Amino acid sequence: MGSIAEIIFVLIIAGLFFLFRWLRPSKGTVGERVVAGKLVQLPKDKYRVLNNVTIPTPKGSSQIDHLVVSIYGIFVIETKNCKGWIYGGEHSEYWTQNIYGHKYQLYNPILQNTGHVRALRRVLKDYESLPIMPIVAFSGKAEIKVRVEEACVVYWSQIRWVINQFVEKRLSWSQVNEICDIVLAAQIKPCRESDIQHLIDIRSAREQKYDSIASGRCPRCGGELLLRSGKYGQFYGCSNYPKCKFTHQTG
Repeated sequence: MGSIAEIIFVLIIAGLFFLFRWLRPSKGTVGERVVAGKLVQLPKDKYRVLNNVTIPTPKGSSQIDHLVVSIYGIFVIETKNCKGWIYGGEHSEYWTQNIYGHKYQLYNPILQNTGHVRALRRVLKDYESLPIMPIVAFSGKAEIKVRVEEACVVYWSQIRWVINQFVEKRLSWSQVNEICDIVLAAQIKPCRESDIQHLIDIRSAREQKYDSIASGRCPRCGGELLLRSGKYGQFYGCSNYPKCKFTHQTG
C-alpha cells in the first residue's frame, strides 16, 4: 500500500511540476536553450546536434541535454544553470553549491553524465570503439572550484572551444547520420507519461543508493565503505579503491 501511495504522491508532484514548467520555463530549460543556441553555430557539414534526448536504460531512462555527433566523435553535454561557488571532487557523489554562505548539495554532474554515456553506448552497441567525450558545462553565473583531473568541466562560453579541439576525423558523414538515426529511433518520445516515469526512475535509483550507503556498502560496486581522511576533511571511501573511486561526504 505504501508503494502505491508513493507513486500517487510522485504523480501529483510531477503533474504540478509540469504545469509550472508549462507556465514558466525552469532555469534548467532556459540554460539548455542558451547552450542549444551556441551549438547550432557549429558547421552543419561536420556536426549534427540533438537536444533533449531521452534513451532507455535497463532500469528506466537517461535524459541527455545535448548530443553532438560529428566526424570527430560524439560529445555528450550536461548543462547546469547554477550560480554561486561550485566545489567538490571528481569522484565525490555530491558537490556543494555555496550562494552567499548558504550551502546546497547537487548530484555530481560528472557521474550523471557518465551514466548518460553508458546508456548511449548500449544504444550504439555496433560502434564499440566510438569516441565519446562527456562535457559538463556551467553558466557563467557560477564559479567552478571543483577538483578534476580527467573530466571536462567548463563554462557555457567554452563549449565550442572544447569541441573544436578535436580535429582528427573518426567518422564519415554517412556514419554520423546513421548514428543519429539509431539514437532517434531508440529515443523515448517526449510525453507527460514518460517524463513522470523518468522522475520515478530517478527517485527509485536515489533511494537504492541511500539504502546502500546507510548499510555501509558502496552503491557502485558493493564494497565496504571506510572512513578516511583527506585534504578537505573526513569522508567515506570504497574499500575497492583505486578500482572503485566512490566517495561520500560525512555529515
